[in-house]
Amino acid sequence: MAVGDIEVIKGRGPVRVAKVDDRTTSGTSATLKAGEPLKKSGNFAILCATGDPEVGTDEFLGVAAAESTETSTADGQVSYLSIVPGLTELRGKATTPGNMDTDAELLGLLGDYVAFDLTAGVFTIDENEGDDPNVHGLKIVAGDIVRGTLDVLVHALATEAAPLTGQTMD
Repeated sequence: MAVGDIEVIKGRGPVRVAKVDDRTTSGTSATLKAGEPLKKSGNFAILCATGDPEVGTDEFLGVAAAESTETSTADGQVSYLSIVPGLTELRGKATTPGNMDTDAELLGLLGDYVAFDLTAGVFTIDENEGDDPNVHGLKIVAGDIVRGTLDVLVHALATEAAPLTGQTMD
């Protein structure tokens, strides 16, 4: 994977630490790198996959702040920049920058709910995903047509900060 694919650009939550399963048990071949998006799987942090985060399914933790410490035989940990729904903005390259290289094309993507794409070891924001706020956990709020980047907020129901059913915000 690549270091720094996804960047927290505004409003991050606290730095937290999560457990990471050893690579033999988990079947992964590499440590988690800074700038990679993470979600919860059981008691461990793992990489997001293509199509993540999913609303109501995934618990998106945030973006790794440093490389994880697990080995092939011992569990480790990873520190990550946590997400504050409606406040934290993330930035990443568009999956297909040619789909948003004019102001008019970018305007057509603003407000769309999409997801991450992980192809060839690089995380991007998949503007090709199609707008579906009931499934996709990233909302496009801005972009840079020259750099080919998109800025997104994370849907509250795809984070560890999602309110419990019946909980009020008094």
